[in-house]
Amino acid sequence: MVTIKDVAEKAGVSVATVSRALNGKPDIALETKKRILTIAKELNYIPNNIARAFVTKETKCIGVIVADNSNPFYAEIIRGIEETTMKQGYSIILCNTNEDIKREIKAVQILKEKRVDGMIINPTQKKIEHLKILKKEGIPFVLLNRNIEELEVDCVKNDNIYGAYQATEHLIKLGHRRIAHITGPLYTSSVRERIEGYKKALDAYNIPIKDELILNTSLTLSGGYEASLKLLKLPDPPTAIFAYSDIMAIGVIKACKELRIKIPEDLSLVGYDDIEVASFIEVPLTTVRQARYDIGVIITNLLIRRVKRPNSKKPPQCIVLKPELIVRSSTKAINGAKG
Repeated sequence: MVTIKDVAEKAGVSVATVSRALNGKPDIALETKKRILTIAKELNYIPNNIARAFVTKETKCIGVIVADNSNPFYAEIIRGIEETTMKQGYSIILCNTNEDIKREIKAVQILKEKRVDGMIINPTQKKIEHLKILKKEGIPFVLLNRNIEELEVDCVKNDNIYGAYQATEHLIKLGHRRIAHITGPLYTSSVRERIEGYKKALDAYNIPIKDELILNTSLTLSGGYEASLKLLKLPDPPTAIFAYSDIMAIGVIKACKELRIKIPEDLSLVGYDDIEVASFIEVPLTTVRQARYDIGVIITNLLIRRVKRPNSKKPPQCIVLKPELIVRSSTKAINGAKG
């Protein structure tokens, strides 16, 4: 393995001079810098980032913790994160929690041991003590798609209340009155916000809120499947379902097929996220689109600014992006409604 010392010997300069040239320092003659960079390239020199981190106190690495990297929703966000970090000379270490708080706590500890410069965290929100410690230690981190107000840290999320309102209102305007909402655990901020948007829409149109039509389950395919089986077997089943996510909505579709319930003839269905597959399934899914790639770009830039300015007095900010209702074939008007 070629070392910085090998480059220095061939260039006839000191190791310190080579280091300054490789790190783009201004206190070195341009011709000397060009010669060193040429020699480094000829020798196929690969910088030792671990050694450099000891000197610069930076690893040029960002930790990313998400709930489920197999979910296409997170995959697109991660693409935005990765492409943005690469453009700015950073790399990422990706950790997946499967919405498990123990895995989240372990992931934070591993990333601390790796000395990452900062973290992007999509928290489960079941516990936050480890995040309070992270903030106390001065390690920069930003929250992805879920906000914890008492932490007072930067976050980037979508307007869940607005998005859920739009989804529910769309179903109401199609004539539906028994509209169910399949969602996740109440300790998750995005879950609470989408429930709030759902209820606000019902209230706005003087539709009674029925507790039996709101089911909390796991934020998974199986969660959507199992919850919809319960709803569709009620003595007075819903005529429409608004699912927390497209993934959960696909679980609803499976349940409908088993029960021989046709979408949208017998049941209108709305998802959330607008993952790529939503427009390709047998009955294209009406959904609420989030700018997933943009979320990844924005949150990465927000974190890197914090990393580069550790002593900044700028107060934390929560950037909220407006989602967009995308109407497809999985919803249909009933009772003569025009939609």
